[in-house]
Amino acid sequence: MKRAWDHVKLSVLFWHGDKPVAGDELQTRTGRRYQILEVREKALHCMVLPPDEPVQGKVFIWEWASRKRKREVI
Repeated sequence: MKRAWDHVKLSVLFWHGDKPVAGDELQTRTGRRYQILEVREKALHCMVLPPDEPVQGKVFIWEWASRKRKREVI
């Protein structure tokens, strides 16, 4: 498992609504947080955030798909 400040690449299946931009935040249902560093067509380059780190951008909820499917943002 990645620790705070580690970089990760998250694959995206498709977008619902607005597409995030660098500086926005992703949150999972478990409370895990990521700051978006770069947005690509089908991937997000992010940094894992500690629970108390403030972020200035918009917050997106991240939903994990099954391992056979790629991830999606809602």
